[in-house]
Amino acid sequence: MKQFAITLSTIILFIFCMNSCKKEMSYETGNGANGNSAGTITDSLGNCQLIIVKGTYKVDTLFTDSNYLLVQLNITSRGHYKVSTDSSNGFWFIDSGYALNTGLQTVKIRGYGKPLLPIVTTKTISYDSSFCQINIDCGALPIITNDDYFPTTIGSNWTYYVGTTLTNNFTTTVSSLYAIIGTNAYSIFTTPYPSYNDTSFYRKDGNGNYYQFVSLFDTSSGPIDYPFLKDYKNVGDYWECDTVQAIYYGQYITAKYGFTIIAKNQTYTFNNIQYTNVIKVKEEYFEKALSSPSFSSSLDYDYSYYAKGKGWIATEFPSDPTSNTTIMSQPVIK
Repeated sequence: MKQFAITLSTIILFIFCMNSCKKEMSYETGNGANGNSAGTITDSLGNCQLIIVKGTYKVDTLFTDSNYLLVQLNITSRGHYKVSTDSSNGFWFIDSGYALNTGLQTVKIRGYGKPLLPIVTTKTISYDSSFCQINIDCGALPIITNDDYFPTTIGSNWTYYVGTTLTNNFTTTVSSLYAIIGTNAYSIFTTPYPSYNDTSFYRKDGNGNYYQFVSLFDTSSGPIDYPFLKDYKNVGDYWECDTVQAIYYGQYITAKYGFTIIAKNQTYTFNNIQYTNVIKVKEEYFEKALSSPSFSSSLDYDYSYYAKGKGWIATEFPSDPTSNTTIMSQPVIK
C-alpha cells in the first residue's frame, strides 16, 4: 500500500511537470497561431515597407554571405517568422527566426543560387499573408557612375581635338541606350560625323576595371572585351588584353596589346586646362605570325590619360603626333 502511494505520487508529480512545461512552451512560442508570428510586410496603407538589396549580382556567380535582403516587417504578434521569395532566374532568398517583440523590425534574409540570365529580375517577397516585389539588376544595366576614371552617366559628353593644328574636333556623348553583349552590359557612346554616327561600347565592373568592346582590326577574328584601364594597379604594373587573329598588310597574324601604369595621382595640362588625379597608361602593340612561337617586342605604343571624375582626357602618339587626341574644354559630366 505504501509502495502504491509512492507510485501514485510520482505519476501525479510527472503529470504536473508536463503541464507546467506545456504552459512554458506555449508561452515561449508566442501568441500567433501554431507558435508563428503574425504581421505584414506593408504599412497600414498597403505600401511596401523598406527593402534593401545587398551584394553584387552577376550571371553564373554563386551567392556568398554578402548577398542578402534587409526587410522591414510590422510584427503584430510575436513568434516564429519566415520570409521568402520565388526562385526565378536561378536564385532566391529565404530565412526564418523568432520575433520576441511586436512592432517594426528589420530582418536579414539570405540569398541562395546564382543568376542565370543578365536581366532585371523581379522578386516577390512574402511574409505571413502579405507580399511585396523588388527588382534586382543581374547585369542587364551597365554601371553608371561619374566619380571614377571613366564617367558613364547619361548625357555626359567630351569634345576633343585631333592632331596638332587643333582645327579637327569631335564630341562623344553617353547615350540613354545600353547594350547587352554576352553576359555583360555596356554603356553606349555616340560620336556623330558628317557622313555617319560612330558607336562605342564601354563597361566597368565597379572594382576598378574598365573595358571597351571593340575589334582591334577590321579584319580581326572578332571584337573583344578590351581592358584599357585598371585604376587600382600600381605604377609599373602590367596587364594584357586577349589575343586576336587578323590579316594585317596581307599577312595572317596574332595580335595583342599590353598596358603599363606609368604614373598615378599626377597633374597634367591639355589645351590650357589643368587636370588633377590623373592616371597615365602606356599601351603597346604586339604581333606575331601565326606560325611563330613568340610575339615580337613592342612595335608601337601610345600614352593615354584618365582624370578622376573627368574620364579620358588625352592620348599621345610619340611616333605620329598628328594623331594626338586631346580634350578641347572641360567635359560636361552629368
